[in-house]
Amino acid sequence: SVLASLLFACGDPKYQPPAIVVSFSPIPPTSINTDSTVGITAVVANDNNNAGVNFTCAPVGACGLFNPAQIASNVPTCYQAPAQVPTGNTVTLTATSVTDSTKSITSAPITVLNGSPVQPCTP
Repeated sequence: SVLASLLFACGDPKYQPPAIVVSFSPIPPTSINTDSTVGITAVVANDNNNAGVNFTCAPVGACGLFNPAQIASNVPTCYQAPAQVPTGNTVTLTATSVTDSTKSITSAPITVLNGSPVQPCTP
């Protein structure tokens, strides 16, 4: 019938594309020395735009920085720990999908230690 062929031509209206999922690979370290750098990688699954992630951290203003802060999925960015131990001694890192900002992952608390900077990461 004409109706049946029209339905098949449009695809299944109940079909939903898989949800975007953000994950760390590998998991960020549990501790880091002040002013140290480390490569942090986030993977975005099911992102048809391949827009990558934005990295942020907390506590804002005392948690260090990323170079670059926005990067493609599965490509490491360099995270630099703060120069001083923040209040509470920990920071958390968050990777948020650029395509869907409601999809993100936050690391477990990372303890910031006073110590000699280790800088294995270069942007």
